[in-house]
Amino acid sequence: MKPKSQLEHAIVTVSDSLPAITKKQHQLAFSKCFSDCAVLSRNTIFCLECGHSWKDLNRHQNPKVTCPNCSRKLQLTDRYANGLKETDYYQIVTTEQDFQIVRMVCVSKTMKKLQKPSYFAHEVMQMFIMSDGSMRYMSKNVMGLSMYIDQWVISSDLSLKPNYDTPRLRLTPSFVQPKLKVLPIIKRNGFNGKFHGIAPQILLCELLNDNVAETLLKCNQIDLLYYHIRNNPIKKDGKIWGALKICIRNNYIVTDAKLWVDYLELLEYYWKDLKSAKYVCPIDLRKAHDKLMSRKQKEIMKMTFEENKKQIGKNQKHYLKAKQHFFGLIFSEKNISISVIESVKEFLEEGCYHNHCVFTNEYYKKQNSLILSAKVDGIPTETIQLSLENFEVLQSRGRGNKASKHNKQILSIMKRNLHQVQNRMKAA
Repeated sequence: MKPKSQLEHAIVTVSDSLPAITKKQHQLAFSKCFSDCAVLSRNTIFCLECGHSWKDLNRHQNPKVTCPNCSRKLQLTDRYANGLKETDYYQIVTTEQDFQIVRMVCVSKTMKKLQKPSYFAHEVMQMFIMSDGSMRYMSKNVMGLSMYIDQWVISSDLSLKPNYDTPRLRLTPSFVQPKLKVLPIIKRNGFNGKFHGIAPQILLCELLNDNVAETLLKCNQIDLLYYHIRNNPIKKDGKIWGALKICIRNNYIVTDAKLWVDYLELLEYYWKDLKSAKYVCPIDLRKAHDKLMSRKQKEIMKMTFEENKKQIGKNQKHYLKAKQHFFGLIFSEKNISISVIESVKEFLEEGCYHNHCVFTNEYYKKQNSLILSAKVDGIPTETIQLSLENFEVLQSRGRGNKASKHNKQILSIMKRNLHQVQNRMKAA
């Protein structure tokens, strides 16, 4: 779109004056964004970094090998099919005039047997953040009707885009160039050069327009900062903020925000004093949480069969009305299957099996979440909470509220199938 306002003209002018990204910056990003790979074919290992190949008849089941030619430690991959291409992002954080600027660069690596890899990089977005935390951005065009949010038209130029939210603005890079330039107000608000795994554009905006995020960062409550930013805002008039002030006063760091918030709900259920450090700052959070959760589960299980039946039947109607368009969704890969929980009774069974609070804290009533069950070889392994606002996995927990050994595989399968959930929402 053509710039119209004074601000838009200033953004376009500043964009034209930004220095070109150097070859040195690209090369550093290539080394940080991509892992070194090899592929095994008929007892021959092909190094996809230097093109060397060698026979290995006695190879053990070790996913890593060392290339005898280039001495690189290589990760064996089974994703090779006539070539392998990986795509990633890195960012440059800088300033110009009164703008905090985040430049997003898309990088790709193409690998083939008996060849050295080829690399390609192109700048796809420039995000301009104002001192009040608002953002405007310029980007390349994307292919229309694509199922991917970032299928860039490489030949297009960076152009100013309308001022509306898009998932592209929440892309998280794998690497941020180490030489950062930030506005003085951002440093004043607690930024010390670390992004803590949060997309830079999101963290910088939050620090400028949200004093709750500023407080959490300054007090080193990083896990609560994640929780706050990921569409679970902590309100200053809510119980979480009140309990948080007690934690700050007692130098108590919350290391598992979701578990701690669930624990606060249990404390509130039992009319415990949320202004007491004795309760809100437990020495062993998991033990304190599990103790109250177990107590609540026993109370629920002690209810008569008819009462349970009435409770489940009543809630089932509401749950069916809210989530039935997701019923039947199943994602399967190898021995792992992930399916939507379709009844309140299944919530009870899931909670009892894993000994967590998916039923006791009434997750079936959460309008903006979808709860799924992951099974390995048909055995319940983890319960997944997916946000229906930004389509991020908020938590994936197994027995005792802990991640199972299959957690990474489960999250990977979820990520690859999020478009199916989005399609069900559009069709509803």
